[in-house]
Amino acid sequence: MLFIDSFGKNIYIDEQLAGYISMEGTFYSKGHSFGNLTDSGEIYFNGEYVGYIEDNGDIYIRESYAGYVENGDLYFDSLAMNNN
Repeated sequence: MLFIDSFGKNIYIDEQLAGYISMEGTFYSKGHSFGNLTDSGEIYFNGEYVGYIEDNGDIYIRESYAGYVENGDLYFDSLAMNNN
């Protein structure tokens, strides 16, 4: 599945707006880039592959569930992220 629908959308942590995804797939928060999303759903933080998005919209970081995609926006669960 292609995840270009997430390009230009927002990033949330625990339902709170934390940043956005540029039209090129770059993650931004507080004016700084910190990661990338490829059109195939691979996630990179600071240039390192860390996870992926499954076709059903579940987000996995270091092989553990970390959130979900809804209407193109990425929703991360801080508790799940801290366990990674």
